[in-house]
Amino acid sequence: MMDVDELVFFFLFYKFFFFFFFFFFFIYLFLFLLFLLMLFFFFLFILFNFN
Repeated sequence: MMDVDELVFFFLFYKFFFFFFFFFFFIYLFLFLLFLLMLFFFFLFILFNFN
């Protein structure tokens, strides 16, 4: 069995770990979708310019 302070420490550690993990995951996901959207508009811009 673990002590109470060790349990609290592990709980806080994993809570912060998952918080930062999901935080950075959603930031990278958002940037990736923004990048795809920019590429999409860039290709549309090229297509409409050549027509």
